[in-house]
Amino acid sequence: MATNVAGIVGGMEYPGIVFCGNNSSGESLWGVADHEFGHNWFPMIVGSNERKFAWMDEGFNTFINFYSTDEFNKGEYKGAKIDMHQMSKQLFRESAEPIMNIPDVINPNGLGFEAYYKPGLGLKMLREQILGQERFDYAFHEYIKRWAFKHPTPYDFFKTMEDAAGEDLSWFWRGWFYETWKLDQSVKDVEYIEQDPKNGAIITIENLEKLAMPAIVEMEMVGGSKERVTLPIEIWQRGGTWTFKSTTTLPLKSVTIDPDHVFPDINSKNNTWKPLNYKAPKAN
Repeated sequence: MATNVAGIVGGMEYPGIVFCGNNSSGESLWGVADHEFGHNWFPMIVGSNERKFAWMDEGFNTFINFYSTDEFNKGEYKGAKIDMHQMSKQLFRESAEPIMNIPDVINPNGLGFEAYYKPGLGLKMLREQILGQERFDYAFHEYIKRWAFKHPTPYDFFKTMEDAAGEDLSWFWRGWFYETWKLDQSVKDVEYIEQDPKNGAIITIENLEKLAMPAIVEMEMVGGSKERVTLPIEIWQRGGTWTFKSTTTLPLKSVTIDPDHVFPDINSKNNTWKPLNYKAPKAN
């Protein structure tokens, strides 16, 4: 079933047939048709139990819709890039419930997020930021191949993705699907070695909430050049802080964690460090 939370209105799927509202047109017509057609695969071919695990068909379709909409008619209905910092306000709202809750008991006002958007965005992060496109696509195709015309549970999906991708993702399934944990990454401290930029800088980042994600850190030097460091999820295995040495030997204008807002960080205010004595150049 399509909902307005996912940007698609008035549709319902059944084996062999879908229904779309007769008042849909333009972008809304594309959205509902695209979403409902996807149900031919989920849950009609890969036969998950949508009454118990709605996200295994609605969330999968929402995930795929992100990409199909970008490609349709040369991007005719392609929307703005999703700002996950802004999205976090809805994903981690006080009334949020775990994705794994049975749909019947989820507050109907939140079902669009718990069954559609949160699982869809989670898979998008898994593909683009955690596993990478090649490994994710291989694993997702393997899931479809193994479980076509069968009745997989969430545990079958999780196990297949890990098996085919070759990586333990238990931290991701727990934090994103079983819990309502929040994410708050920050730049805690930056210090030049022996107080001299020529010696490099020691940068400390921090994970302030229970949810963990990989870290993308961007260093902007005085003069405008930039460097990035991508750190894997394993950095948080020993605790909530991680320290590393930068390779640059130039004075730093700023250090920012998650500069592109690809993770659902609930507090952007602590994501950037700037030196206390830095002054922006005056405009001519």
